[in-house]
Amino acid sequence: MNNQIPNGTLPNQASGYRQTNPGTTGNGYAPAVQQQVRPVQQPVPYTAQPQKSNGGKVAVAIVAVVVAALLIVFGCFALFRAGYSSGGGSSTDGKRDGSAFSFNEVETPKTDTTVGEAGELLTPAQVAVKVRPSIVSVITVDNVNYMNSQSGEGSGIILRSDGYIVTNSHVIGDSNKYEVSVITSDGQTYDAKVVGFDVRSDLAVLKVDATGLPECELGDSSQLVLGDYVMAIGNPGGRQFAGSVTLGIVSGVDRIIDTDNTESTSAMRYIQTDAAINPGNSGGALVNMYGQVIGINTSKIAATGYEGMGFAIPSSKVKEIVTDLIDYGYVEGRVKLGITCVTISSAYESQGIPAGLQIYDINSDSDMNGKVQKYDIITHADGKRITELSQLQDVMFEKKAGDTIKLTIFRPETRTSRSETFDVEIKLLKDTGTTD
Repeated sequence: MNNQIPNGTLPNQASGYRQTNPGTTGNGYAPAVQQQVRPVQQPVPYTAQPQKSNGGKVAVAIVAVVVAALLIVFGCFALFRAGYSSGGGSSTDGKRDGSAFSFNEVETPKTDTTVGEAGELLTPAQVAVKVRPSIVSVITVDNVNYMNSQSGEGSGIILRSDGYIVTNSHVIGDSNKYEVSVITSDGQTYDAKVVGFDVRSDLAVLKVDATGLPECELGDSSQLVLGDYVMAIGNPGGRQFAGSVTLGIVSGVDRIIDTDNTESTSAMRYIQTDAAINPGNSGGALVNMYGQVIGINTSKIAATGYEGMGFAIPSSKVKEIVTDLIDYGYVEGRVKLGITCVTISSAYESQGIPAGLQIYDINSDSDMNGKVQKYDIITHADGKRITELSQLQDVMFEKKAGDTIKLTIFRPETRTSRSETFDVEIKLLKDTGTTD
């Protein structure tokens, strides 16, 4: 798919910003509305009394005023206490501390970045604190073409404390011929050896001479569901923005993407996310909110009109592929035909051209040499209709090196011959996943 590009910066290849608009919220406090309280006096039965002097009337009036004032004071105090106990106060826990006029002070909440026990749901800040130390910068220098030496930068993840690091194969130029170095989060620089790389899955394993490195925790990508929060951590743009963190959700699972037209293109199912991924993020971590790595960021759709469509290799696949790369230097048990092909859509069927995989190139060691030719179209494999590369790879997945596969070939009409359809038996090659 031409619109999908790797997001590391490769040798010989030139090397974001995500705006959020959080809504504003109030402090949740609405002051109580106080009404004037006037004591209600009950009418006193009238009884005729003898006339008294004016001095007695003045004394009675003074006493009445004092009583009324006391009633007003105690009434207002009672209303204040009732209003506070119902939520009108500003105590941190909504309760008084038992003293009439002494209340708990309101403190500005601080983000807790202390990482809790394993398996505990974390805040984004806690995830960053937990994962960032295991993210490294991967620097690749083309030391082969000395007249045009260029370097590229990507990200990597410390898998084991004894120096094993995973990154994307394209970050190291899909080769072990380049000079590779690693810079850890604390600024230490190490020369790195390429243990193995796999073009099909776009994974590579590096080894540095170090111990006690902060290794990541791998999670189970099969447990992800649409809408789960995830974070991408890596080095977009290189070391200048090393350890950048972006937040998003799982936008899709089991996505199939074709990054080029070769047989080595993976039919792997990817995790799709809208967490911002930029050049340099390749090889970095996609993590869940438990601080576990559940994917390796590998590519995005960068065509005009597309936004927020990044893809990561699921951790379930990373585990098995990385294990083989460490043990064998390649992924064990895979096979290939040894061809380069392009997809032909059904749009040409009206012209007599069936949908399928058109052969563009044939490797020198392929058993297809002498049996098929350039521009032939594969339409069936072992009797199964083939219109996409992933369908062919599904058939080949059940086979091992040395097995044969029956291909149905359509040969288009030329100036000297008519079109034809025929079957061929092809012996499969061992696929080491490299371009060497």
